[in-house]
Amino acid sequence: MKKLTRPGHLLVLLLVSSLLITGACTREIVKEVPKEVVVTKEVVKEVPKEVVVTKEVVKEVEVVKEVERKALPPLKIGQLNSFTGSLSYFGPAHRNGAVLAADQINLAGGILGSPVIIVSRDTQTTPQVGVDAARALVDVDNVVAIVGALASGVTIPIAQSVTGPSGILQISAASTSPAITILEDNDFLFRTTVSDAAQGVVLARLALEQGYKTASALYINNAYGQGLAEQFKATFEAEGGKVHELVPHEDSQPTFTSELSKAAADNPDVLVAIGYPGQAEIYLREALEGGYISTFLFVDGTKAPGMFEALGWDSFEGFHGTAPGSELTDAKKAFDRDYAAAFAVEVPNLPFIAETYDAVILIALASEKAGTTTDSTKIRNALREIANTPGEVVGPGLDSLTRALQLIREGRDINYVGAAGAQDFDENGDVISTIEIWKVEGGEVVSTGRFELP
Repeated sequence: MKKLTRPGHLLVLLLVSSLLITGACTREIVKEVPKEVVVTKEVVKEVPKEVVVTKEVVKEVEVVKEVERKALPPLKIGQLNSFTGSLSYFGPAHRNGAVLAADQINLAGGILGSPVIIVSRDTQTTPQVGVDAARALVDVDNVVAIVGALASGVTIPIAQSVTGPSGILQISAASTSPAITILEDNDFLFRTTVSDAAQGVVLARLALEQGYKTASALYINNAYGQGLAEQFKATFEAEGGKVHELVPHEDSQPTFTSELSKAAADNPDVLVAIGYPGQAEIYLREALEGGYISTFLFVDGTKAPGMFEALGWDSFEGFHGTAPGSELTDAKKAFDRDYAAAFAVEVPNLPFIAETYDAVILIALASEKAGTTTDSTKIRNALREIANTPGEVVGPGLDSLTRALQLIREGRDINYVGAAGAQDFDENGDVISTIEIWKVEGGEVVSTGRFELP
């Protein structure tokens, strides 16, 4: 009996234990229910996180679109400059003008989201070197447009043999020859400076105003020198003066005594120096030291403080000259201020620096208007749209350029009025602007404050 009772007790204990364990498990399961509910609530709480993720995905799409927009090639603009040769006096300042324009466009957001890049090459102020440099810009550097060259005698062959046939936009900031107006260039050659058809008239009238009744001129034997000399002669004689001699000279000569002898033979009242500083510095010194003549009249190409410094300012005190130029407008003030801030030096009193800046800005704005950084024909086609009336007037400086780009992107018209004045291109790619009368005074080249139309 005792042996039987002990197993029975064990059975009872096992049953009781089983019930206790089952009850415990049942209670534990019941207790887990709220946890399941909590989990469900946690899942519900995760819904806003899904929404946030969705928003982030939208943002990612926007970023991708922005990256695609910025994937356009940069706007590459070539600059043909005179870092060496007879116009090298002007090279560094013109480089600065182009760089300032590109920097401001880039600070304004670039063109179609891509940067503007300036690629400079030296023409040595020589036609063949200039043509080779232009070909390199087009074929090697893959520029979409070219600013330059400075000399008309370099710009014209480039237009005829490189940019015109290749369909590449070219804007010269300094080439003033009247021959450019009628040049066959497939409408790919423009300029942001006025033709010498205007300067020659103002120059002749200035000579008469100064009391000169007779004159001779030494001029560089290229399209610039010949065009300006002939226009001076035509106007000077039509209005009562007499030109004794128009004497051409070549770019590189060790001496100009033969040309001076011819020009001064009939004792003209004034010698007009129509050329570049590289030659003029030599023949002006020879004129003074040799006693050929000591009365001079100057033009844009010989508006060079460095040249007068080298020769001695006193020998030229009070003498006058002409050059394309415009009044000190708000646009010009903005350019002067920004140039000084960028390069820690005031804008040199040299011609065509503002015109160089304007040329780069015009190419950039036309590129934005055309919707391309690589198609030169489309950029050319948009050039007059952003430069000419009608449209909201915009000009130099970061704020104004930012506004200009915004207006173009909104599909609205703009009219760029530059640091060098209005840039309304006619059917020949020419602009109409004023001629400044300047003089040598107190060891400086200064403006007289007179800006004349022909």
